[in-house]
Amino acid sequence: MKIKTNLTPKDYELKEIVRICNVKQQIFYLTSGVYPIDVYSSIDERNDRKIIVMIFEKDKTRELYKRWCDYDIE
Repeated sequence: MKIKTNLTPKDYELKEIVRICNVKQQIFYLTSGVYPIDVYSSIDERNDRKIIVMIFEKDKTRELYKRWCDYDIE
């Protein structure tokens, strides 16, 4: 089932994407030249705070995610 994006003309399926809520990780991806295909606001259920969720394509973030996990973000 395709999900209609609010940001780009490319709709997506859940298996193709990752949701990033961590602002520092979002900034790392953006400054690395990878941009979201969708953005929306949500509520963090742990503390009832508003958050921004960015949707990225898995295949475009795979290497960045490895770097993020290894703290190789410089």
